[in-house]
Amino acid sequence: MKSKITIIFLIMILVSCKNETEQKSVFAKSDFNIKTDLTDFKNKMNELDTIKIWFDHSVCTYQGVERIEITKKSDSIKIRTEFKEETFNENPEWKLVYEKKIPKTDSIWKIEEFFKRNIEKQKSEEKDYGTLQIAHNGIKVHYFTNGLVDLNRFMADYLKL
Repeated sequence: MKSKITIIFLIMILVSCKNETEQKSVFAKSDFNIKTDLTDFKNKMNELDTIKIWFDHSVCTYQGVERIEITKKSDSIKIRTEFKEETFNENPEWKLVYEKKIPKTDSIWKIEEFFKRNIEKQKSEEKDYGTLQIAHNGIKVHYFTNGLVDLNRFMADYLKL
């Protein structure tokens, strides 16, 4: 009799644990869309989202690439920027430029406005990779430039950030 009570007690514990586990396994979901929300990502991202940006700084014989990772932490945005200069180095390495946290209401880092100002540069079918590439969950947005003058203006606009 004692063993039957023990077995019933153990079964009840297992069943109650299973129900509790099933309820906890509901995961949050992100509704962020890189193509439509890019110009307002500070507000539209949630803590599940990460945006990765690659900016090709190469001009003529100079070769350099910047990569930026943007994540959201509650009411702030974390930015991590690295740069790799490839022209004069045989084994170029990524070097940390800066890593900082800004409030989501920040008005100093105006990258969203940069994306808005240059929205027409998203239109090109000529190349596989743009001068600026932005990725989120496997979806990419490319910004293309047309010629050296356009590239220099685009880079000058970016460097104003």
